[in-house]
Amino acid sequence: MFAVYGVLGIHSLLTLFPLVWVLSNSFRKNDAILTSMRLIPESLQLSNYVEMLHVTSIPLAFFNSFTITLASLALLVAVALPLSFALARFRFRFANWVFMFFAAAVLVPSVSVLPMTFRLFADLGLLGTKYGIAFVYATEQLPVSVFLLVTFMRAIPQELDEAALIDGCGLWNLFLRVVVPLSRNGIVTILILAFVAVWNDYLTALVLLPDQENQTLSLALAYAKDEYFVNYGMMSAAIVFAVAPMLIVYLFLKDRLISGMAAGAVKG
Repeated sequence: MFAVYGVLGIHSLLTLFPLVWVLSNSFRKNDAILTSMRLIPESLQLSNYVEMLHVTSIPLAFFNSFTITLASLALLVAVALPLSFALARFRFRFANWVFMFFAAAVLVPSVSVLPMTFRLFADLGLLGTKYGIAFVYATEQLPVSVFLLVTFMRAIPQELDEAALIDGCGLWNLFLRVVVPLSRNGIVTILILAFVAVWNDYLTALVLLPDQENQTLSLALAYAKDEYFVNYGMMSAAIVFAVAPMLIVYLFLKDRLISGMAAGAVKG
C-alpha cells in the first residue's frame, strides 16, 4: 500500500509542478524568468495579464473558442441523445451493427480523415467559416458519446418504459422525462470529455480556420510570440487564461465525471 501511495504522490507532483511553475511565471518579468526558476513569484505583478489582454489577439481567440465549443456541444447533444435512445431502447434490424460501428469508430484517429475533411469543406465553401468547424468537432466526438450513452441507457430498466407508456406517455415524453434525466451522469461525462477535446484542439483548427479573426485559443497561443523574442511571462499568463476554464469545469463536475466513467465501464 505504501508503494501505491508513493507512486500516486510522485505522479501528483509531476502533474502539479508544471501548473504551479507556469502560474508563478505569469506574475514574473521575462528577465527574472530567464535568470532563475521559482515556484513562488517575487511579487504578484499583473503586467503580463494586462499585456496579454491588450496587446495580443488572445481575448478574441478565447471568445472564438468559447462560442465554437458551445456550438459543438449543442450539436453533439442534439444528435447523440436521440441516436443513443434509439439504439438502446428499441430492437430493430442491424441495431447491434450500428452500435458496433460507433464503437469501432472510437479507435479511428481524427487526423486520419482530416485531409478528406479539408477537401469537403473546400468544396462546400465552409473553409475558414467560424462555426462550420463545429460540425467537425461534433462528428469527431459522436462515436465515444454514443458508446457511453447507449451503455447508460441500456442499464435503465425497461419496466420504466412500459409503465410510462401505459400511463399515456408518448415516445418523445418518454425520452425527455424518463430516459434523459436518468442518463444525466452520462450526459455530463460526454460533455466534459467533448469540452476538453474541442477546447484543446489545435490541428483541426489550424487546417480549417486559416483566417486570424477566426482563430481559436490554441492557435492564438502558438502565434503569441515574435520571431526572435518570446515573452515567457506573457505566454505563461496566456496559458493560465486558457487552462482556467477546463479546471473550473472539472472542479464543479468532477463527481459526476468520475461516477459516469465508472458506471459506463461496468454497465451494459
